[in-house]
Amino acid sequence: GPPYNYNANVSCLDPGYRVCEDGGKFVSWDGVHYTDAANAVVAAKILAAEFSTPNVPFGYFCKT
Repeated sequence: GPPYNYNANVSCLDPGYRVCEDGGKFVSWDGVHYTDAANAVVAAKILAAEFSTPNVPFGYFCKT
């Protein structure tokens, strides 16, 4: 239920509980957990250094 299709009183194993059926079309399975599609977008932004100021390439943090 609202907001975010989440109800803290209902667990994933309760009768009648529903999650989205196609994780490729949605950001969240159940209002709390990201789908693979959402994780791919976040990972792409991090790896492209779009979340850092100044923009620092991700490889910068992997230098030994």
